[in-house]
Amino acid sequence: MITLYYHRGACSTANHFALEESGVAYQAIEVNLRAKNDPLTEQVRALNPMGMTPMLVLSDGTVLTQNSATLPFIADLAPSRKLLPERGTRERHEAEQWLGFIASDLHPRMVEVAWIWAEKDDAIQARLRSYYDERVSLPLRVLENHLTDRQFILGQAYSVIDAYAVVALGWSVPCQVSLDPYPNIRALIARVEARPVIRHVRQIEGPLDWDADKAR
Repeated sequence: MITLYYHRGACSTANHFALEESGVAYQAIEVNLRAKNDPLTEQVRALNPMGMTPMLVLSDGTVLTQNSATLPFIADLAPSRKLLPERGTRERHEAEQWLGFIASDLHPRMVEVAWIWAEKDDAIQARLRSYYDERVSLPLRVLENHLTDRQFILGQAYSVIDAYAVVALGWSVPCQVSLDPYPNIRALIARVEARPVIRHVRQIEGPLDWDADKAR
């Protein structure tokens, strides 16, 4: 059985979605990464020196981290579910390109915006707002344009990449990034969130556990 260690509302939620979609046997264990003396947190830090989720522990003790590795791993466990294209195909390479885009461009830039609200000086905060608005708007525009004639990121079929994107896009709420200028992105979010499996995992995890110290 696979064990997923996740922090509620973090990018590890995408792995929770993927495991539920795959139908493979797993257990999901919630970790509060800010509770430094908690035994579960210490366990995660012992197994993953970065001290971050997602972290998958396989039945043989193998530890897998990083969404760019864990999401394809989960998808390949259940090829009949078609959560990613088959390995070795052009479609798979294109999928890996978009997975890299979410992991390397969209995800970190969405997270960066939170630092605006840690700044107490209004003038500095305004300058940060201008800077980070531009940084996050670039991947949002790229994704918006890509979705012009597509239901999902890879075309007309859902994949684990859509789930990951929607998790990252959900951080727009606590970070106060408006998605109003991006109707295609908002439509993607609505399609993904309407999936029964996604709704089920949302109910399990509960509300987004955002770091209040980064908001004002």
